[in-house]
Amino acid sequence: MKTLIILFLLTISEAISAQSYEEAMQKAMQNWQEGKVETASAIFERIAAAEQENWLPDYYLGLVNTTAAFSTNDQKMLENQLKKAETALQSALMKTDENAELLVLKALIYTVKITQNPMVNGQKYMPKINEIYAKAEKLEPKNPRVKFEKAQFDLGGAKFFGKDTTPICKEIKASIVLFDEFKNDTPFYPNWGREQAVKALEDCKN
Repeated sequence: MKTLIILFLLTISEAISAQSYEEAMQKAMQNWQEGKVETASAIFERIAAAEQENWLPDYYLGLVNTTAAFSTNDQKMLENQLKKAETALQSALMKTDENAELLVLKALIYTVKITQNPMVNGQKYMPKINEIYAKAEKLEPKNPRVKFEKAQFDLGGAKFFGKDTTPICKEIKASIVLFDEFKNDTPFYPNWGREQAVKALEDCKN
């Protein structure tokens, strides 16, 4: 009887914990969608500290700071965002085997560094980014974010050097098909990117 009571209490505790996790993640996501980057980042950071075996809060902590860094002009803020993103990425990698979503995040962090100082960081990070996307494609060849973000990166380089973008635009189109086919039932598993891919394909046609 005592054992049954203990098991019952553990089950209730786990249910409450799962509910609190989902509520906190939803709150963080909502703040992010509303453009409250610092608030979302702080919530993801607290969730990540509590979730010792779950890589997703760290992933979103990294992603929210990385995406914000693309449009940050304040150098100090940029450095803080990149530091948070890199720390979160390392924490996520300790909680899971390497996966394509984390490799995309890593490539995006390097891409931010290139956009901030292309003359200095381009030569330094471009080979690394290409290696990361090649590895991600090998791990998950049907991951839409891998195909799209790689195409986005290649597109930027092609435009910079005045190369033909037609093959790259075909890759963006192919990524949209993958977005429509991609499924993962894990709560809060990454599902972003399709809208950006559609817009990028429209820009290709203009």
